[in-house]
Amino acid sequence: MKKNLSLKHLYAPPARAYEGGRKNPLLVLVHGYGADENDLYSLAGEFPDVFHVVAPRAPIDLAWGGAAWYSLDFTNGEKFTCETEAVAARDTLHTFINEAVEAYDADPANVWYLGFSQGAILGYGIMTTYPHRVRYFMPLSGYLEKSIVNYNVSPEDLCGIKVFATHGQVDPVIPVQWARLVKPFMESKGVDFTYNEYYMGHGIHPSGLSLMRGWVDENLQKDNEINF
Repeated sequence: MKKNLSLKHLYAPPARAYEGGRKNPLLVLVHGYGADENDLYSLAGEFPDVFHVVAPRAPIDLAWGGAAWYSLDFTNGEKFTCETEAVAARDTLHTFINEAVEAYDADPANVWYLGFSQGAILGYGIMTTYPHRVRYFMPLSGYLEKSIVNYNVSPEDLCGIKVFATHGQVDPVIPVQWARLVKPFMESKGVDFTYNEYYMGHGIHPSGLSLMRGWVDENLQKDNEINF
């Protein structure tokens, strides 16, 4: 059942209880520019069925269909992002995650975030601005947008966060050079950061998805071992 939260969204409940009688984790699927809440929702079936799954819809409806988290300027190469809208989107999405944890009775200490493009970019913003909200991040085809990233976040605040990121080597939307700047930043903060590139454009590579599934399985298993 979908709750009346601050963002329209799709929801799927877990099919089975989590280990040790603990609350089930939450998986948040955040689409990119021009897509909608259905775009990544199908990926829910790729992961273990212990998650509460929510797929929010971005608040800006586009004239030709789909939605956006913030506006993009395609005419001026010096101004790619509407910074005011990006900050608002980051904060709105953070609020929504808090609401979803409470509404669906998920484990507040076991939140997972998968975002593509704008969704990935916002994930980095949430990680560095609200570092205690999400534990596992899967940013696909993203980069560090300076208007929403807190570059001064302390390594202590990011302790325990794990990231699995991918990017296309011939991405025409977000240059791979931008994505390659993420790793040194994450390593400087002590974040457990896994990064893979594929010869593709702006999308999700099947091999990357397969590795990501394994990464999720591995970390769920570690979580269970730690908590027993």
